[in-house]
Amino acid sequence: MLLANLNRVFLSLRMKFMILFMALITIPFIISGAFTYTKYSANVEQNTKNYTLQIVDQIRINLDRYVKEIERLTLSPLYDPNVLAILKNHSNSYQKGVYLTAEEQFKINLFISSMAFDRSEIESILIFTNDGSLFSNADTSVMNYWVQGTNDWMEKADLEDGGLTITPPHAVSYYTSGPKTVVSLSRLIREPYTHSKIGFIKVDLKAEGFEKIFSSVNFGNNSKLYIYDKDKTLLHPQSTITEPDVNDPEFLSAWTKSKYTGLQILGQIPLAELRQEAKDITSYTLMISLTSLAVALVLAILSSDRLVKPIRHLQSKMELVKKGFFKERAIVATHDEIGQLTEVFNRMVGEIDRLVREVYETKLRERDAEISALQSQMNPHFLYNTLESINMMAVQHNHLALSNVVSNLGKLLRYTVDKNQSAVYLRDEVRFVEAYLHIQSLRCGDSLRMEIFIDPSLQYVFVLKLILQPLVENVIEHGMGSDPVTIRIRAATENDDLILSVEDDGLGMDVRTMEQVLRRIDFAGEEHPVKQEFGQKSSGYALRNVHQRIRLLYGEPYGILLKKNAHKGMTVLIRLPFQWEE
Repeated sequence: MLLANLNRVFLSLRMKFMILFMALITIPFIISGAFTYTKYSANVEQNTKNYTLQIVDQIRINLDRYVKEIERLTLSPLYDPNVLAILKNHSNSYQKGVYLTAEEQFKINLFISSMAFDRSEIESILIFTNDGSLFSNADTSVMNYWVQGTNDWMEKADLEDGGLTITPPHAVSYYTSGPKTVVSLSRLIREPYTHSKIGFIKVDLKAEGFEKIFSSVNFGNNSKLYIYDKDKTLLHPQSTITEPDVNDPEFLSAWTKSKYTGLQILGQIPLAELRQEAKDITSYTLMISLTSLAVALVLAILSSDRLVKPIRHLQSKMELVKKGFFKERAIVATHDEIGQLTEVFNRMVGEIDRLVREVYETKLRERDAEISALQSQMNPHFLYNTLESINMMAVQHNHLALSNVVSNLGKLLRYTVDKNQSAVYLRDEVRFVEAYLHIQSLRCGDSLRMEIFIDPSLQYVFVLKLILQPLVENVIEHGMGSDPVTIRIRAATENDDLILSVEDDGLGMDVRTMEQVLRRIDFAGEEHPVKQEFGQKSSGYALRNVHQRIRLLYGEPYGILLKKNAHKGMTVLIRLPFQWEE
């Protein structure tokens, strides 16, 4: 009841105050942060949309400028009299088969080479006459176009009737070096005065050169740019997995169309990138909020610490008393109600300590009286002499096995009824267990083995007498089955404590039995006379006896602990204070 009242005071004076204080700071920051995020996101999205439109329009301007340059190249033959004369000479169908003169070939090749000079993005320039003659700056790298090529572009150029035709990226196979991907711009060539058809001109642009038009424009790493011709055929990029959706909610889209070329440009920016900037602002706002909250929390802690510190001190002392440390006393730091409560607590703990010591001493006297009564029921000297006589008879008749058993039984008797020592060397306790197991081996044979792992430095540590043998006996009585059983005894130190373990690989315990044993051990502090446990077969009694003796003598946290092994068997751990002297 007292601890519950203290908890209520603690919550009302400290936690509730800090929660209210932090709420008054946090809620306004959350509201302002949400408003800032919403407003900033809208502004960023609108500004980015305007910026995207500017970029897309700039790309349109770049494309128009570039196409105009190429268009001027395609118009060049109309302004060169030599080229026009050659084209007219080979424009009639009845002249097919008339070969070009070397001079004509030289003039037109020189003209085409000058057109392509210093234009690395141009793969080749091709001029065709009506009679099938082909001129190109690619020289011998171009095969007979009329045999290997396709003339779809000619049909489109013919339909445009002198207008410029743009062919999307496509693979051409009329180069001897192999297929190449190009973007083609072509037109029909008419005689300036008669307007008669005298040939075609075709400019093949390298696909990668065409891509360089957009490289100077910063459009974002994850942004997408699509360029279509007037027939909705994709010019850029060369390939795409999915058709872009202008209404895709995941992207901010901007669309424009060139009046000059008819090309359509679509730019898309992921909305996630736009919102990331707003999220960054929100993160900064959140960091400021958390920093302010931390400052507010520190101020609240400092302001309430003066009041709460005496209560915390008293609470910590009560926790120690709860664990059995009845020597603890709380410091009376104030003279208010908390100080008066502390004084009452100290008097109460002192009274509890006195009563516990009285009960403890009474229990020890009762236990010593019971053990003494059991030990005095038979004169031990009579038993010693009788066993010694039997041993001598066994030796005389050469019954060495019987002699060893009788000798070990005598050791057990002397060790058990010795009233002068309540604590013994660990070495002596282990030897007692070895003698006990030697006698038990008559019944168990080779199915029972024992292994001892004890550091020589721990041989002369004092332990409570008769704490290992009951645990070993418990294994023999309840852990033996059809398979051999090995009992392992170990000793180790942990801080200022000695840890003994008795481990076996026998039958172990099921969950229900272990729960029953643990309940018996938990009740070790209650009144359970030793005489009620003699003759019992339950595994919990031996364990409880050892635990009760250790707990009565040393208090918490000393005693035994049960562990179920991973595969089979059990391990019993004994925790004792480390003592070099009794």
